[in-house]
Amino acid sequence: MSFYSVPLPELHPSPGTLIAIQELTEEFPNPERIMVLALNEHAELWKLNLHTGVTERILQTNIPEMNLLHPVQIVTSPDGSVAAVSNIYGQRAAVYNLLTGKEILQLSRDDYHYDVSTYPLSFAYIDQRLILVHGTEWNRLDLTDVLRGTSLTGRPTPAYNNDSNQNTDEPDTSEHYLNYFHGKLSVSPDQKWIVDSGWVWAPLGITRTWSLENWLNHAWESENGSSIHNLWQTMDWDLPSAWISPDTIAIWGQVDEEMVDEEDWQEEGVSPAIILFNVQTGERMGVITSVPAFSTTSLVEGVFPHAQAGMAADQDKLFTWRYGLDLHVWNCSTLTCDATTTEVHPQLYHHQAKLFIGLSTDAPHQLLACEYDSNSA
Repeated sequence: MSFYSVPLPELHPSPGTLIAIQELTEEFPNPERIMVLALNEHAELWKLNLHTGVTERILQTNIPEMNLLHPVQIVTSPDGSVAAVSNIYGQRAAVYNLLTGKEILQLSRDDYHYDVSTYPLSFAYIDQRLILVHGTEWNRLDLTDVLRGTSLTGRPTPAYNNDSNQNTDEPDTSEHYLNYFHGKLSVSPDQKWIVDSGWVWAPLGITRTWSLENWLNHAWESENGSSIHNLWQTMDWDLPSAWISPDTIAIWGQVDEEMVDEEDWQEEGVSPAIILFNVQTGERMGVITSVPAFSTTSLVEGVFPHAQAGMAADQDKLFTWRYGLDLHVWNCSTLTCDATTTEVHPQLYHHQAKLFIGLSTDAPHQLLACEYDSNSA
């Protein structure tokens, strides 16, 4: 089991200094097209073909109050036709059609502590419709039909104890009030479940999951629906995660020793771990111990502490990386570590190309790639 550096061609024309990249999935993959979507220092979105080096400028983003010196996220639709862009800890976002180069939607969440958790953004295909899951208030998510621009989850925003509805004829919706700050979202591969790594006052991270199908039929599902499970209560939120299967997600965080059997821990107290959860039942399916801790100290002044780490899965392998330290490969069947490397500190794992891809610190307009061969000696 070995890692190999993969030479990439020089990008032409040059997209300039890159500040964020994301895998660009294609509905019909072509081995001669390793596609990445990138945002540069001028807030331009570019398509990069890492097989040929050919690049294409798609559009100029225009997001109010966007700070390109702060962390940025690019979220793409399953077929690679649409992308959403925001500061990770920003108040505003925009959605773009990558085929036409046109803006589709401008989005905003309210200003209540928006700068301490990831702007909730994720795409799903449901009933042959492209749907965006997005934050509209600190404790509210909505579903929007992307191509039609229509909301699918219209409902009033409940007030705590229904204070705003006193002495009015409006219905009492206080039972739906959710005291929870939504955060980083992830939709399951079969587009049926969503996982939300948000937080509550203390502060304390709580990872929640619920059914997207139920949500389309019941507008209050994300607040107090019947399919909701609280998977994990942790010290942090916006946690690295990866889907092992359509109904199993792996999450990397810190746990108290009471969560697992005593013999699994070398020391008492809070320890880092990866835990596998079944989102349909909320059941814990496995625990990986002896996991390295990740730093939560932001590399950028003025940005709220958050996990300096990433995670991806491919078949029975789970990959974890963290700023400045080794990339680990975990076996999901044995729950043990198979390999480590310092060859590359990736920003992402490209599932179609099976490459780890990172930004070059020496040449910020260039990318680096590394391949993992599980069959080598």
